[in-house]
Amino acid sequence: MISSKDLSIHRRSPSFSFIRFSLYSAFFFLFFEILLRLPFFPSVEFRLKDKQLHCLSAPISISPSPKNLISSFSDRFKKEYIPWMRLCPNQDITLFHPEKKRMYRVRTNSLGERITAEKNASLNQEQIWILGDSVAMGYLVFDENSLPWILQKDLKDKGQDLLVRNLAVDAVGSLGIQERLKEILENSNPPKTAYWIYHISDFTDSFQEERLIGSEKKRILVQVSYYLSRYSATYNSLKVLYERYKPESAENLVIPSSGSILSKDHPHRLALLSLFNFAKEHRVPLVLVLLPEPKGNYEPFVDSELVKEVREIAMDSDTRVLDLQKEIYDLWKKERKEIFLPLDGHPNEYLYGFISAILAKEIRNP
Repeated sequence: MISSKDLSIHRRSPSFSFIRFSLYSAFFFLFFEILLRLPFFPSVEFRLKDKQLHCLSAPISISPSPKNLISSFSDRFKKEYIPWMRLCPNQDITLFHPEKKRMYRVRTNSLGERITAEKNASLNQEQIWILGDSVAMGYLVFDENSLPWILQKDLKDKGQDLLVRNLAVDAVGSLGIQERLKEILENSNPPKTAYWIYHISDFTDSFQEERLIGSEKKRILVQVSYYLSRYSATYNSLKVLYERYKPESAENLVIPSSGSILSKDHPHRLALLSLFNFAKEHRVPLVLVLLPEPKGNYEPFVDSELVKEVREIAMDSDTRVLDLQKEIYDLWKKERKEIFLPLDGHPNEYLYGFISAILAKEIRNP
């Protein structure tokens, strides 16, 4: 029989303390997971729902067979696997972003591409590709208000039998776009034209993608963070608090600068050169599209130092540049209409329509 003295000693033992700590931690974690999923926390709800739209790229060796589910997961943690962010196939999700006060709907097809029309078109058609990140994809706007959708409609209305594909994925930089091209070219011929809608966030994305490619530890951390973001309300609540404490981490504003930014060995310069060379080697007619960036008051800012250097690198690489900065600025100055989403800085429906009209005209009259 165990005496009360023996029981007291047992309770003070390290192993018992660890078990008690683990049980309490598990209880509080489950409590917060349930609590934070209640409708009183819309920011957490948005992030959990948004992550259902995003998937990690599949390891090359894995087929979609259900038998390979376990091996697919284990292969994601092999040294050679690089976890690129992609849109999940066959999704139809309506989201409300509480901080941006925007509701929007995102639908993807079986290829994991945001749709550009209500009916699926044949991939055998001559194609126009829209590349880029959230600006090209159409962040915070409905499908029918995204640039690729509007462009598809404009071309169809003018009798152009072309398929516009929205190949953009939010949160990818130059190297991520290059990898995206590599994936698409495995099953598609080069398009008539591929428009890359450049965005200032590509500057910081280049640092992250360089570490992603070069560090196995970084690749593991990205995957752990992805799964926590996808399934944990507690983890997402911590991210919400971080963005509120450091709001510039969630903004989409121009990078202030007074001198040269991209040195000879700068990660962004190297990523740009890699993408431009890849496009030439694979005969992809890439066009770099430059838009004005939003300032703090959401007025358009033309020719930031970063944009000027990016344009110069493209031209030196014999990559065609379509600079729409001045035309968009003149439009804003004349009409005095909002062209960026308030509380965010991404293009709005009005600006997407204006850009589409220019692209459609260029496609019809090359």
